[in-house]
Amino acid sequence: MSIHDDSSGRSAAVAHAEIGGDSWRSVAHAQRAATPDHSDWYAITGELVDTLRCLAAVASVLAQQAEGYGRGRVLRDDAGADPASRLVEAWSLGVQLRAEIDIAERTANRFWSAIGHIAVEVGP
Repeated sequence: MSIHDDSSGRSAAVAHAEIGGDSWRSVAHAQRAATPDHSDWYAITGELVDTLRCLAAVASVLAQQAEGYGRGRVLRDDAGADPASRLVEAWSLGVQLRAEIDIAERTANRFWSAIGHIAVEVGP
């Protein structure tokens, strides 16, 4: 898929974000019903770490975009607030979101590492 609109008129970024969300909902549903399998558990946790890294990158991009969003545009705020102030707030929250996702990624990575130290023996 290109970076341009898909056949539904959505941008590729929005389409991929929706697919990602749907996929993780499906993972949660499938894993909830599954008998824990070590290799699956380890693989899913590794994908969770990778996903958090990707989400951190997305948060950074969105924060950068918020920072420059008003350049060359006439903006209004639906509640009557100053749009420039809203964008400063959005930028700040995007930076905070990136930092909090980074913390979650480090925690997930430690969780993944702990799982990696577990060995499973098959009984007789």
